[in-house]
Amino acid sequence: MKNLCTLVVLLVLTIGVLGYCRDWFQFSSESTDKDATFHLTVDKEKLKEDREKAKEQLQEAGKIIQEKAKEISED
Repeated sequence: MKNLCTLVVLLVLTIGVLGYCRDWFQFSSESTDKDATFHLTVDKEKLKEDREKAKEQLQEAGKIIQEKAKEISED
């Protein structure tokens, strides 16, 4: 159970850091003497664009792997 919790925490941190670096998420804060307010903004369009690009790259990589596998099997 401890390993599963560790895996989930690492996965959430990885997605958070990647999303922040790729500008999927933006954090902002406001502070007064009494309150501190934090805001999380998600750029859905940027997330969608990056997902489509990743899908295209994976499909291209799959085609290349299939071609290499055919070449190896023919030898």
